[in-house]
Amino acid sequence: MYGILRPGGNYHCYNVVGDCCFDLTSEQFGDEAKDLVYENNPEQYREIHFAKEEKRQRYEMLKSELNKWCDQE
Repeated sequence: MYGILRPGGNYHCYNVVGDCCFDLTSEQFGDEAKDLVYENNPEQYREIHFAKEEKRQRYEMLKSELNKWCDQE
């Protein structure tokens, strides 16, 4: 997981698997999404990212939904 530094100091996170970049939430930025740069961003570590309980809960919900979609639950 990597993060794009946003105004205000927060990071917008996305995933990289092999040579493929996956940003499943870029639509939240509307027209600004086209300006997101997915190169040379810092890696986001789980321990730091999940220090905020709200972020851990969001991750668990997304993981659950993805498992349902993949029929692996």
